[in-house]
Amino acid sequence: MSRLTFATTLLLAVASPLIAQQAAFTANDTGPSSEAIFETKDAAIATAGLIPLSRTPLKKGEREVRIWYSGFGNPQYLVIIKQNGANISGRLMLWWDQYYESDPTSADVRVDNFVRRGYDCGPISKRDSHFGEDRWISSICEAKLKGSPDWKSFLSEVEAHALSQSGPVTPVDNQGDENWGITVERRSGVNYGVSHYHTALTLAAPEPGRGPKLQDMVGDLAAAAKREPVVAQH
Repeated sequence: MSRLTFATTLLLAVASPLIAQQAAFTANDTGPSSEAIFETKDAAIATAGLIPLSRTPLKKGEREVRIWYSGFGNPQYLVIIKQNGANISGRLMLWWDQYYESDPTSADVRVDNFVRRGYDCGPISKRDSHFGEDRWISSICEAKLKGSPDWKSFLSEVEAHALSQSGPVTPVDNQGDENWGITVERRSGVNYGVSHYHTALTLAAPEPGRGPKLQDMVGDLAAAAKREPVVAQH
């Protein structure tokens, strides 16, 4: 099954049937990275007006970590943590893809409505993205989290379960389909590395203590952005 067909099936499976609405798009530029793992991730980053971390210039003493959680439902999650000396900040981005065959205005927008109803997030940015034969609308928004997350503790947990505390970073682990699961990017000054981990929801067995733990951490953070269910008044 092609990525187009598979992704479309997933979108229809998780989104509630609502009337489609036409959206405005920004023009496609040079497209995402040629590596399959970042095909849609780089498109999401471009849609948010950011630069892929592999090409993001950082000064000495600056560090940035991006944790991508890609599952079989929508939205997908991206946690961005920045450190400059003792100052640590973070944010959660919600992103998803809407594939189409020829006309970008025909892209299914039911996931847009699903996200708006289920999550508290800012304006949704959209971008018409192309890679090979694939055509999709990349959508992303910043989640509004309840409370004030302890980003220092969150980063420490990520380091404990995904990142090497010292020594050079390692390339992407060869663990099968890298489009699903947890992908951790980190950059410190000029040094960049990326690792990939299976989660409890991927087809391959997760690595004990790593993928599932990171999955739970990002899931708990995303829960802080969910809207409270509306209780019917009788």
